[in-house]
Amino acid sequence: MRGKLELLSLLQLLEDEIMALTHGSQACGGGYNLLRTKLDELCEFMVRDETIRQWKVWGRDKEIQNQAERLREASLEALCNVEKYVSQSISLEEWGASPYLNHLFHSVKGEWQSFGMDGRSKLLFIGAGALPISVLTFAKEFGSTALGIDIDPATVGLANRAAKACGLETLVRFSDEKLSGLAFRREATHIMIASLVKNKHEVLKQLKETTRDDVEIMVRFGNGVKSIFNYPFEYGLTRDWLPVQIIESNPIYDTVILHKSASQVGKAVLA
Repeated sequence: MRGKLELLSLLQLLEDEIMALTHGSQACGGGYNLLRTKLDELCEFMVRDETIRQWKVWGRDKEIQNQAERLREASLEALCNVEKYVSQSISLEEWGASPYLNHLFHSVKGEWQSFGMDGRSKLLFIGAGALPISVLTFAKEFGSTALGIDIDPATVGLANRAAKACGLETLVRFSDEKLSGLAFRREATHIMIASLVKNKHEVLKQLKETTRDDVEIMVRFGNGVKSIFNYPFEYGLTRDWLPVQIIESNPIYDTVILHKSASQVGKAVLA
């Protein structure tokens, strides 16, 4: 029981500290560096051997799960605020030394290799955010067309500003269009779903009959202890998409690559 109480108190403390820094930064318009540092601490806590060990013992406990969910909501709200703040003033070369951003930046090239991307690829990124590293680095590397979507108009405005700052506005655009009415989803050869997208199964349901038969979908997610900073995803629950590769090399999130199942091939309405 001592191990459970220790883990529970640490999760509660992290939530309280992140929420306090988030509210403080919103109230005074500053303090985002402190908030970013606290998110870095959360990432470091998440990958510690001791945290992983405790999670294996207590991760299925209801109190632990409920507290982990509250921490996740607090950390994701904080991350969105930090990304908006950072996106207002930086260029691609100045994107800081945050462990989270570095993990994301360096993982992108490895993901491209697994994802089979090249200069002919067309990328749709769902849940791009205000600091769309993956989309911009893809366009810069391959010179290919990309579209990122996000539900927040303010986030979209900042993402388009970042694309212009990086000189990539002719290749990349960002939109708050709903996925259901997005024509580009029929053209995309590759689709990425961000770990911060909550309703991943609903997104896949929308994509199954309106995408190419050879489309490749990469889903970022975090199960187990990684769920304190990512929305989880049970990829074995869908019959319409088949997991062809699972990538667990990133310490912050995991990735699964999906192809259409045989039952869905030939059903797409692309007109």
